[in-house]
Amino acid sequence: MTEPANHQDFERLKRTLQAFQSARLNDTYADLKNDPEYAKIGHFFFEKLYAPEDFSFRDTSIKKLHRLLKGKVYKGMVTAITQVIELHELSDMLDDRMVERMIKTGVGENMEMDHYQEIYRSLDNYDQRIYQIKLSTEVTRAFHKLSKKWVVALSLKTVRSAAHFIGMGKIIDFVYEGYDGFRTIKKIDFFVETVEQRETAWHDEIWYGKA
Repeated sequence: MTEPANHQDFERLKRTLQAFQSARLNDTYADLKNDPEYAKIGHFFFEKLYAPEDFSFRDTSIKKLHRLLKGKVYKGMVTAITQVIELHELSDMLDDRMVERMIKTGVGENMEMDHYQEIYRSLDNYDQRIYQIKLSTEVTRAFHKLSKKWVVALSLKTVRSAAHFIGMGKIIDFVYEGYDGFRTIKKIDFFVETVEQRETAWHDEIWYGKA
């Protein structure tokens, strides 16, 4: 098999994996996504933050990002964006490992829950998965906190045009979507705690084979 074909197969299986994970998230959190109070942030969290399919953020230079934002935006934004990039990189790496194991074990586009759980356990990366959960909740709390500061909206307007000009507009647009989704929510504790509890229980169930 040629190298391009290998790459195409890998990307095809990666999309299969991500679609599987997205469907699981939508099922697990249907109640939150259907709650008018959380509908907007539910879309942001489950479709953009926790289960992203586009990992172009990983190609962004942190130093370049800091040079763009330094002195122009509220400093908490830099920390939040750095955490977003870290989360995307971690999620991408974990997905790649899953796909590699799918290929080795012959699991294809017909992947079922038993396949997913077996592959997950075999990777022996429980601590990384728990860190992924904690990092996603930390980012969620950070975005909510930022959404309560008027200076953040002003900062985003200040750097948005410049960010697009140098090819970093996608990150700033991502932050703005998070800001817009969270600013109408008074308290985020229930949402974050629900996600953290359910995801931890889900991963423990898979890890210990209690499905």
